[in-house]
Amino acid sequence: MRKKLFITLAFVLSSFTILFSQQWVDQLSTLGLDSIKELRIDIRRYESAIVAYLRQPLNHQEAESDTFLQRIIIRHRGFDKPVVFVTEGYAAHYALWPRYDEELAEALDANLIVAEHRFFGNSTPSTIEWEQLNLYNATADLHSINQLLKTYYTGPWVSTGISKGGQTCLYYRYFYPDDVQASVPYVAPLNFSTADKRVFRFLRSVANPECRERLQALQKDLLERRSVFYPMFADSAKARNFSFDWVGGTEKAYEYNVLELGFAYWQWYPVSCDALPLPGSNIDTVFNTFIAAAGYDFFSDQSIENFQPFFYQALTEMGFYSYDIKPFKRLLHLVHHPNFNHTLPTGISVRYSPQLSRKVDRWLKRNGDRILYVYGEYDAWSSTAVKPGTKTDHLKLILPEGSHTTRLRHFDEHTRNEAISKLKSWINL
Repeated sequence: MRKKLFITLAFVLSSFTILFSQQWVDQLSTLGLDSIKELRIDIRRYESAIVAYLRQPLNHQEAESDTFLQRIIIRHRGFDKPVVFVTEGYAAHYALWPRYDEELAEALDANLIVAEHRFFGNSTPSTIEWEQLNLYNATADLHSINQLLKTYYTGPWVSTGISKGGQTCLYYRYFYPDDVQASVPYVAPLNFSTADKRVFRFLRSVANPECRERLQALQKDLLERRSVFYPMFADSAKARNFSFDWVGGTEKAYEYNVLELGFAYWQWYPVSCDALPLPGSNIDTVFNTFIAAAGYDFFSDQSIENFQPFFYQALTEMGFYSYDIKPFKRLLHLVHHPNFNHTLPTGISVRYSPQLSRKVDRWLKRNGDRILYVYGEYDAWSSTAVKPGTKTDHLKLILPEGSHTTRLRHFDEHTRNEAISKLKSWINL
C-alpha cells in the first residue's frame, strides 16, 4: 500500500519561502512540537512542509501517565486558510512523499495536517501497553493536536480519513464534535461485532446472482484442486519470505486465504465478474485471479506483526468480519471455526464491546451534521456503512460498482462538484 520514496524535488524554494519557513518553524516550536524537520516538497501550492512530533500521554485520563511521541506532518498553505486534518488509522510514511497531496486539501486550497495513529509507524511507544490502545485515547491525541495548532491555524477545520482512518474520523467527531466544522470519512465501516452478520447479508446480495455464484465456484475450485494450487501458494509465499506460524501453518493460511477471497474480491474488485475464471480453467489464470484479490500476506506472521495494533483495535472496539464456511464445509480440512484471535499479541486476551460503536451510530443519526460519507457500492466494507438517517445535514455518496479505493475524484463531475460545494457551504468558504 505504500510506494517507494523516489521522487526528487522538482523546484527550488525561493529565499522568501525559506525565510518564511524558518519563521514558521520557530513559531511552531513555541507550541511544544518536538524534533521539527523541514520536508522537501514538490507541490507548489504549499509554501512549506514539516514533520514534527508531539509528546502525548499514553493514558489521557491519568495525570502521571507515561508518554510517547506522535508524528505529525504539516503542509502549510496559510494560517487563515482552511485545514484538512487527516485522522490516519495506520502509519503515515506516505505523507513524507514530496508529491503527496490530498483531494480535499486541493479542492479547498487548504493546509494539510496528517496525524499518524498511536502505536503505528514512528508513533509507537517504547513500551507497549495494549490497554491504552483505545479509541478514547486515540481521539484525545487528535484533540490535543487540534487545540494546539488552532493557535495559529484559524481557518475552518475539516477532518477526513480513509478506511480505518475514516472510522477514526467518525469516533473523533463523536468524542470532540466541535473540533472541526465538517468531516469526510471515506469508505468507513461502523461495525457492531467481530463477525458482523451484515457482512454475510451483503455478500449474499451484492452485484447479481450470476457473479456471486461465479466467485463461490472459484473458491470451491481452489479448494477442490488444492493439490495443484496449494503448492503454488506455498512456494510463492516462501519466495517472498512469508511464514505462517501464528495462524497455524501454511496450509491453514491457504484455506483462510481462499475464504478471504470472498471478502477481498468485493473490497478491491480487481477484475470484473465476467473475467472471473470458471472451475477447471487454466491453472495460472485461476491462481493469478485468486492472488490479485486476496494476496499472499494477510495471514502471514510478517503482516500480522506489522498490523497487530489494527487487529487489537478490531477485536476490542472497532469490530471486524468473519467467514461463512457453510458452502465450503466439506472442502475445508483445517479451518472449522474461523476467527482472528491468532493475531493478538502473545499472552493478551480480549473481549469485544459493541457499546462505543452503538453510541456513535445513535449520535450520528441524531447529531451527525456536516458529514460527507463516501462509499463504493461493491466494497465489502460498505456492508457495515453508516446509515445516517434523515435528521441530520449530511451527504452520502455511493459510487456505482465502486471498491474500497473509491474517492471523490471517481464520481462524475456534477456529483463531485456538488459534494465540494456542499462541503464549502458547511465551512462557510
